[in-house]
Amino acid sequence: MSCYATSQELSCLFPYLERAGEYLYARGFTLEAALENDGLVERALEIARGAMKGRKRPLFCAKDFEEEAAAARLALYIIAASGNQYAIRRFADRESKLFTARLRGVPGLQAPECKASIAADLGVRARPSREVVKGSILAVYFPLAVWWTHYLRYAPQEPDWAMINRPVVKGWVLIRVDDFERLLEEAYERRVLALASREDIGYISGQLAKRPEVAELLAELRAYRPVAVKASVPGAHPPCMQAIMDAIKRGENTPHVARFAIATYLLKRGWGVDEVVDLFRSSPDFNEKITRYQVQHIAGQVGGRKEYSVPSCETMNSWGLCPTNLGCGVKNPIQYGRRAGAVAKENRA
Repeated sequence: MSCYATSQELSCLFPYLERAGEYLYARGFTLEAALENDGLVERALEIARGAMKGRKRPLFCAKDFEEEAAAARLALYIIAASGNQYAIRRFADRESKLFTARLRGVPGLQAPECKASIAADLGVRARPSREVVKGSILAVYFPLAVWWTHYLRYAPQEPDWAMINRPVVKGWVLIRVDDFERLLEEAYERRVLALASREDIGYISGQLAKRPEVAELLAELRAYRPVAVKASVPGAHPPCMQAIMDAIKRGENTPHVARFAIATYLLKRGWGVDEVVDLFRSSPDFNEKITRYQVQHIAGQVGGRKEYSVPSCETMNSWGLCPTNLGCGVKNPIQYGRRAGAVAKENRA
């Protein structure tokens, strides 16, 4: 692998890669051994609590590579043992964001061959584009290539990521480095979620509970809930927007286009920026500063001062956000309440 990083450092940087697990196991870091190491357990608890509170982990691994990697994996198992799906999703989101920051920020990981090797560990078939389009200028603008089925599996559900908008050569989708890193972020998050749902999590939970300090955190995690959203939209609203709101309130990590759609809709329905920001507090990746700016931008209060319109039903359907497949009888979600009111009035008559 063309990476200027040792196996120790790679395991510390990306502790949920398959090779990291194999390396730690070969070095004797089993679950039982980890639980006998007081310092490692203390660090795992710190990582788990930090993820729930939104604390950032260091970008680089300065020392104790193996113990830091083992502590990160133990922290995941502690979160998973709680059985709290919101806590698990929040942890996975935090770790995937850290993965991307490290993939972009550590100098020894910038070669396309290195990124492709990390992708392979995550089950993503990728290679440097120069191997696909030899001698073409395309390899300069799009240094990495992803096999089309893997691209579709991990690409965000956003219009810009539609494969029709990407150069495809013999089944390989050519993409920029930043897009490739974002795609791997999704794959890494799914890897974390897969580890959290492993079949022996019941056994792991029993072993963890033997440590009183771990059992105490498990009790806290089981009671951990998304921020309750008290505000509600009065009157009838379309199934698409209701589905998005319900998903956000459950603490699910909704796609960018869904967040954009619900923000425009709520603003048009009379919600203020503060109310819309509050709705997103239950999202696993919530960041108030970023969310507030984005909502203000949609409302036309910052940036280009353009107030965005609610996406049409055709657009919502193309984004995969229309549960009725254009069956509401309106052209725009904002019209739904007026139509529902008119139908109710007609029925009463």
